[in-house]
Amino acid sequence: MTKTINYGIDLGTSNSLIAKFEKGDVDVFKNPSGFKETLPSVVGFRNDRTFIGDQARAYLARDPKSVVSRFKRKMGTSETFKIKALGASKSPVELSALVLKELKTFVQTGEELDAAVITIPTSFDTVQSNATKEAGAKAGFTTVVLLQEPIAASLAYANKDKSADLKNSQWLVYDLGGGTFDVALVKIVEGELTVLDHEGDNYLGGTDFDALIVEKIVVPELGKRGSFADLAGEMKSESGKYNKLWHTLLLRAEEAKVELSNKTAAEIEVLDLEDDEGKAIDAIVTISRSEFEAVIKDAVDGTAEMMKKILTRNSLQPSDLKFVLMVGGSTYIPYVRKRVEEVMGIRVNTSIDPTNAIAVGAAYFAGTKDKQAGARSVASSKSPLRIRATYNKASQEKEEMFSARFEGDLAGLQYRIVSDDGSFDSGLRPLARRITEDLPLREGAFNLFYLKVTDASGNVVPIDLDIIQIAQGRYSVAGQMLPEDLCLVKDNVAAKDTRLEILFSKNAVLPSTCKKTVEVGKTLVKGSGESIHIVVVEGPSSRHASTNKPIGSLTISGTQISRDLIKGTEIDLTFEISESRDITVSAFLNGTGQGFSQVFSPKSREVSTRLLASEILLLEEKVRAELDEAEDAGNRDAVSSLTKVLSGVEEVMAAASALAEDDVTDQKYQIEDRKRKLAQEIFELTSSKRLEKAKADYVKEKEELSVLVRSSGNDRERHVLAEVVAREPTFLSSTNPEKIQQVSDELSSVRWAILMRSPEFLKGMFTHLVQRRAAMNDQIQASQLIESGRRAFERDDVDALRQINTRLWELMPAQEQASEEMRAYTGIV
Repeated sequence: MTKTINYGIDLGTSNSLIAKFEKGDVDVFKNPSGFKETLPSVVGFRNDRTFIGDQARAYLARDPKSVVSRFKRKMGTSETFKIKALGASKSPVELSALVLKELKTFVQTGEELDAAVITIPTSFDTVQSNATKEAGAKAGFTTVVLLQEPIAASLAYANKDKSADLKNSQWLVYDLGGGTFDVALVKIVEGELTVLDHEGDNYLGGTDFDALIVEKIVVPELGKRGSFADLAGEMKSESGKYNKLWHTLLLRAEEAKVELSNKTAAEIEVLDLEDDEGKAIDAIVTISRSEFEAVIKDAVDGTAEMMKKILTRNSLQPSDLKFVLMVGGSTYIPYVRKRVEEVMGIRVNTSIDPTNAIAVGAAYFAGTKDKQAGARSVASSKSPLRIRATYNKASQEKEEMFSARFEGDLAGLQYRIVSDDGSFDSGLRPLARRITEDLPLREGAFNLFYLKVTDASGNVVPIDLDIIQIAQGRYSVAGQMLPEDLCLVKDNVAAKDTRLEILFSKNAVLPSTCKKTVEVGKTLVKGSGESIHIVVVEGPSSRHASTNKPIGSLTISGTQISRDLIKGTEIDLTFEISESRDITVSAFLNGTGQGFSQVFSPKSREVSTRLLASEILLLEEKVRAELDEAEDAGNRDAVSSLTKVLSGVEEVMAAASALAEDDVTDQKYQIEDRKRKLAQEIFELTSSKRLEKAKADYVKEKEELSVLVRSSGNDRERHVLAEVVAREPTFLSSTNPEKIQQVSDELSSVRWAILMRSPEFLKGMFTHLVQRRAAMNDQIQASQLIESGRRAFERDDVDALRQINTRLWELMPAQEQASEEMRAYTGIV
């Protein structure tokens, strides 16, 4: 029996599809009601009935507040949709699950659908990816594997066009769907598809074109025919007077957009509208194709800019690419195809159906994936043997090696592998712990082989894998890539800040594993309510942690440990990330011998319009402060760049100020993304200042450590210093101040270790800490420690004094630890 998933689903913003891989081919299922491949991703409610797809879409005009669409755009957020008919709310995950359940009804074969490959935009972050898997689980899928949409599109193309020579060729996938945009650089190497790089925007697609039609064409025209104080604002506010009109006009705009792909003009009818003064308005707004193209031009040109970024990063010219593969419903728009070809100078390829390509590619991928966590087989209660098989299910070779390991009692057992057409027969052979066979493949065909195990009497022994299926001439996937860096957040107490240490780099092939060792920054007392946090964020490692997206954290509290965890104790960390972006972190505490493990469940993204406005205000203050400093220093280049950033900040501030608290669009998420990018720009623009400081700090740290090493260092410490100095040309030439700071931290750790062996230093530090007693957090504990410290001081007990100093230091507030006086005394940088 086959254990492959076989079913692929395109869970789209506007439309969703389901397809199945079977014996080398893919079939896209049609809705038994209406016989359409696509299911509109729209859900409606009426009394105790739920409508999904075309029925819900048709019902929107009657009761728009009981119908929801475009909810994919809010996957991974804490937002919910209020449903008038229910008197309750539904989350994007719940609504997506309803669409997935409806897609199941397209399959009329009688088989149970318990596993599926579901596609996601490459630019989906980890939170959005997890939300998609959750929707799959709610829909009843016990196994959900995620596949990035550009890979799915490339699989659909590569496995369809047998005539094209794709060996070692590369192209761009241009995926413009209903709600998201992805562009990916794809290359075929040795018969496998690999995504080399990508850019994307989770808030750019056909639904944005619909909104532009409404906001830029329809609203101004209605403003000419009636009196409205703020028609657009009242439509977008959930409690606004014209909120129902917003949903209706978006639907009409979508219909007009589709019509404009074939005609030079389309009409949007607005009936039964009253303006602010009660005047009745019935209007027909005519939209020309040229008007439509004018309002979407900037958005389409923005996609071209993302394509240019990929070419620049990968040192490619347009002539290096075979074509631009167009997929996604919005690429039906003639202007999109024409403009991309015009701006990029690369031929566009429209040879595959842009509507179903993602589902078809997902099904091809599903035909190579096993249902159980990627294993080739899983033990069955009916089988006395356990088998783990390895082979490529899609191959460009004429022969494929099959290998398998068996566990159990193999005494007297034999095996035989035969092809379904009788062209290959391995013959009866003794079953060993490991077997290998080279299986000949029929070119361009789906090859089936049957594996049979028998006992000494010739009776068949049931096993968990009896069918081997290999598609010859089909392309497989080398692995999905990570769209953003994943980084560990590390405290930098002395600088009152944090820094990032990269775990997995952008474009790393998944799955992957990473190991790190960190030191405990403060003593964690057994039984205390305090804790240490292992935090992971998503975003560029060269940026500040605050500009990246939090993914999750592993918390270890004092109530969980078996003994005190002393400052400086090492924690061994292991991070594992699956192909579907599940992240598992494991921590081993060397000080207690305990292990902790957790699968991160990223929190839903939550954006408050009020909080967003205040964050943008703080960002503006920071830009103005940096701008003043650059002007005082006479740095014209910095002034020019920061002025541009300030203009961008003022733009998003104006956009945020115009948002209603109950805004029904996803504009606040777009504004937050823009705010984050502006914060990253500021971080980059000020990197030269931080770079100079990091270099100066390093020189000072090296000089001070050199003096200490000569007088009191051991062989290991001398070796560390010499090794760092030997590396100077590498890290001092870096433009990343964080890299230089890491080296300074390394030297600081060595210097601290030497100082903590010095009786004079320890006594001086104790005296200084006693003087700072009033600032300590726990006065009772401080008194007890100081009393013990005085006794240790008198009897020259260096070991005891070292521990007491460490405990007293941890009672100091962070701002006191980072004060110039404390840093000057302790030598902490």
